Formats: sequence, C-alpha cells, structure tokens
Amino acid sequence: MRKFMCLLLVFAAFSLSAQNEQVRHYMQTNQPVRGMRTASANDVRFWVGTGFNEVVAAFFFCATDTAGADYAAGIAYGYRFNGSATIADMFNAIAAADPNFVYSATGGWLNSIGYNNGTINYQIPDGSAMYYVNGAYASGLSDALSNGDYFELTQVSPNDPMWSSWVTCGPDSLANHTLYYPFDPSITDASIDELDVHYWVGNGENAAIVAVNWCNPSTTKAWGVMYDGDSALVADLLQTIAIYDSRFSYTGGSGMIYDIHFDDDNEHLSLQGNWWLYNLNGFMAWLGYDQQKVANGDVIKFGDEMCGVTDDYWQTYWTDPVLPVALPASSTEQFDGVVGSEGCQAIKFDNPAILGWATNCTVTRGPLDIASPTMMAFYGNESAGVGPSSMSTADVVSLGDQGVAVVTFDQPISNGEGYDFAVFENALNSTFLELAFVEVSSDGVHFYRFPSVSNTQTTTQIANAGSVDATNLKNLAGKYMVGWGTPFDLAELAGYSNLDINNITHVRIVDVVGTIDPMYASIDKNGHIINDPYPTNFTDNGTGGFDFSGVAVMNGWTPSSIHEIPGDASVIAYPNPCQNTLYVNQVPMGETVTLCNAFGQLVWSGVAADTQVRINMQDLPAGIYILKAGSQTGKIVKR
Repeated sequence: MRKFMCLLLVFAAFSLSAQNEQVRHYMQTNQPVRGMRTASANDVRFWVGTGFNEVVAAFFFCATDTAGADYAAGIAYGYRFNGSATIADMFNAIAAADPNFVYSATGGWLNSIGYNNGTINYQIPDGSAMYYVNGAYASGLSDALSNGDYFELTQVSPNDPMWSSWVTCGPDSLANHTLYYPFDPSITDASIDELDVHYWVGNGENAAIVAVNWCNPSTTKAWGVMYDGDSALVADLLQTIAIYDSRFSYTGGSGMIYDIHFDDDNEHLSLQGNWWLYNLNGFMAWLGYDQQKVANGDVIKFGDEMCGVTDDYWQTYWTDPVLPVALPASSTEQFDGVVGSEGCQAIKFDNPAILGWATNCTVTRGPLDIASPTMMAFYGNESAGVGPSSMSTADVVSLGDQGVAVVTFDQPISNGEGYDFAVFENALNSTFLELAFVEVSSDGVHFYRFPSVSNTQTTTQIANAGSVDATNLKNLAGKYMVGWGTPFDLAELAGYSNLDINNITHVRIVDVVGTIDPMYASIDKNGHIINDPYPTNFTDNGTGGFDFSGVAVMNGWTPSSIHEIPGDASVIAYPNPCQNTLYVNQVPMGETVTLCNAFGQLVWSGVAADTQVRINMQDLPAGIYILKAGSQTGKIVKR
C-alpha cells in the first residue's frame, strides 16, 4: 500500500485592501482578476470530442477537507472539435462522454452543474456560477470557442451585486485551488467475478476476493477468501492466503504493506519499492491494511502504481486482466502414519499429558447422505462430546454429512510449544477413517480452520468399506483409530486479529463429506477434493459421517516431552479411581509430591516424610488430576 501522503493545502488570505482593489478593478474593466490555477493541455487525461481544435475547460466547485475547512477544487477536461463550436457544444460533449458530469440550462443560461464519481461529489446550485473564456466574462452558453481557448467556471455568491466573491468557499486567495484531472470512463479498472476464481481459501459464510498486480513482469493473480462474521480485516484476508497457499507471502507493519511475494517452480514475483496502493471495489482504500474492513462480495486489489494509471486522489486503474490464481500443484508430501508406526503423532485417550476435556457440546446434525437428504443422522447425543474419550466405539455422537459439533471448556485452551488439543473419533481400525475439519475461536463468532491436506487420489470414490492411508492426511480429525486423537497446534493459526491463540474458548468440528462429486465435495487447503469413505449412511442406527467422541486439552504437548508410565498410574498411586483418600507409594523421602487439576492448577503439594504419601481427596471435585512424585507422573481419576 502506498505510504499515506498528507496533502497540505495552504491558502493565503487576501487582505481587506486587496479585496477592495479587486472589486474596483472589476467595476472599472468588467474583467475579473484571475488568480486561479490554470489547467494545461498536457495535464488533461480526459479528452472529449474529435478534431484539430482544442479547448481546456476547468470547473471550480466548493469542497471541504478532512479537517472541515472549505476550499475550491476543480475538474479539468479537454475538448476537441473541427470548424466552429460553442460553450454549449462543449458541455454536451463532456456530459455525453462522462456520466459523472451533469448540468442543466435554460434559454442559453446555465442553471446548475455537478460532478460525482462516487469518491468525490461537487455541486454548484442554481444561479451560483460564472464562466469565462481566456479570463473574459462569457455572456452565455452560445458564446463561440476557438482553438487554444481556456474555459473556466467558478462558484460565486449571487447575493453579492458586485460578484466580488469569486469563490464562496475558502479564503479569497485563488492561487492554490486544486485541480482534479479525471480519467476517461472507458478506462476501466480490471476486476474479477467470484465465479471466475479457482482457488478459495479459509472458511465461513462470507467471501471476498484479493488480487495482486505485479508489474515486473506484469501479471495479476486473484484468490477467493471465505470468512466468518459480518466483516473481515484486509490483514486477515492476507493472513488466510499466506496460511493456506505456501506460494504466497507478505511483509507489512504500521498499516503498510512492504512486499508481496508469489513463488513457485515457474514464477518468482515480488513488489519492489515503497509505494504500494490498494483499491477496495475500485476505489482507493485510505485505511491501513490492518484497519480496513471488507464486506461480503468485496474485491481488494494490491499493486504498484506503475502497474496502471493513478489520478490525483491516488485512485489507481489497473488495466491488466485479473486472472484467477491456479490451484497449487498436487502434493506428494507424506505425513505420520497409523498408531504404532514410527513417528505417529496420535494421542491416546489416557495419555498423562491430557489436562482436561470439553465441558459442553452442541451439535447440528447433517443428513446421512448429503446427495439424498431424506434422513438426518441421529445416533448418540451431545453428552458424548463432553468429558474423556475411550476405546468404546459406541460412546459417540454422529454428525452426519457436513454436521457440526461445537465444544467449549471450563478454562480456555492456550498455545504451548507443541500440540495444544486433540480431537477423537471412533474409527474401527486404522484405515476406515471418517474425517472432519477443525476450527477454533476465542469469541464464539470468528472461527478459523486449521489448514488441512488430503493427498488421497480423487479419481475413484472410496466406498463405504474402503481404506484411507493416514500418511496422506494432515490437520484432519479422525486420522487415527478409536481411542487415539488427532493433535492440533494453535501456533499454525497465529496472526489473526480476531483470534487469541492463548484464549481459545470454542472448538468446532465440521464433518468432511467424502464424496468426490464436486457438487458436494469437501476441499482441503490446496483446493483439492478430500476423498474418504462415502456414503456412510447406516440408516438402521442413524450413524453417518464423523462420529465425534471428545476433545482433549494438552496445552503444548510434544511426543518427546512426556514419558508415559508403563501400565496405569496405580504403579505409584492407589486406589485409582479414588474417592476419599489417595496413597502414593515408592516415594523417596524428601521428594516433593504435587497434584494438579485438569487445567494445570496446583491443588495439593507436600514433601514425603516417608516412602508412602497420603492425600485427602474428599474435598476435591470429581475429575482428572495429574500426580507428580519425583520423576514419575500419573493420571488420577477422582469419582
């Protein structure tokens, strides 16, 4: 974005004696003392008519700056003709060529005139204009024009019998009045329609388009960005593209964009310099990219001003066609595999690293088969998404195709060094995998989706009893068999203005419709169809789609940071589960023993005076606790 420039308009006021001298001169000669800025034919961008004769016309209006001060601003055109022409001929030619310019006249006299292009709106009311040719007062619209003439119209005060107030707005000095040179409306700002965009990123019910125009070489690429909420910041749109499309990157700060890159095997594009401009729906966006909001259907375009034509108001018209960016090439990357394989990242439901579970769940069911939505999924209830998961395939709530579960927590999830939470499903084995997108929110309104990858082939539909290779999947819940959760790292979503990754209050699970039919297919971060078993419409028991069984909180777990105790926690503590008293054995004397609740809060601490430590659990609420005694760690369940 172009560094914002503050145009300082300085007007020097005439002294009272200078004003009187101007009036006396007008009365003596009937010629105005012209001090206005004169438009040059070389400056004019918008010429109307055809021919060898040229006239420059400037129309001065009252305007108000951002500080509320009045000043005079002019619009300048060029008029070409052959033979003879009148002022009226010129007005008609300008009005015919520029729909922003309108006027009315009666009996050869001008009544009113105005200019409104959506960004600026100048008007002169009835009877408030005087006009001149080469500085001499024009008697009417029928006055003749000649080659090289300079026509000037000004707003005046009809209440002054001497017409001494040449411009009723602003100071009387006329030397610095601003002239605006509009473009020919036939020069249109290149744009793109949503239907023409190939690559959509993000998630949500609203959408906007972001296009970037690189000048060297001259090329323009456009992405579609989906988002939640009534509006989104331009900064968040850019962040979404950067998170989803590894070819795209940008740098910026203090409201300004410094560079935008696009790099793949064929192109290496970069905006160079300090003069980035961006338009919102064809008009200059004056707010910084981290303050400017967009609405559903808006189009944002970034580019160097050298890529197009820029007017006096930093309005840029880019004439290069806006082309949809191509989908990223099919990925060959492989990820971790099934439970038990080397490097598997799955989280077992009883892993001591788990600090707690979701405490509330709301489900919106989808149909058993989205292509034939005659029956909604109905197996299980929302309580199955609350509390610990297990090895049970029955303790789930079935979402159905495109069904949604939203869970909340007693304490927000925060970002740690590794994985922060895990989502559980009830896959019968390591290959029959029903998948779901995972989204998070820190306000319950704006949800942000983890960028998912599915490198599974899309030429043949995986049938109900088909298999999915887990090594082709990333950031899709349901990747592992029952009892094992898919972990997620909040750091992947850092940088959004409406998301506090250290205060996640909501996790949303959205079923992936596994069909490869583009009409209903779900799409990964690269714009590729996700293929998983479809349809899964078990009408006899009402199961279909993702079978959700819980969200576990870890707050920064990495596979190497927690060493699980062989077996269960009864090696060092009993009874487990417990109700009133917990006994901890094999504790070296002088060792510190601590007990924390599911959210990491210390609830008991003591130093071992013997090899057995007794902890009173009677007053503690039911739930999961983490016991540490020396180098040993165990999970305790209080009934």
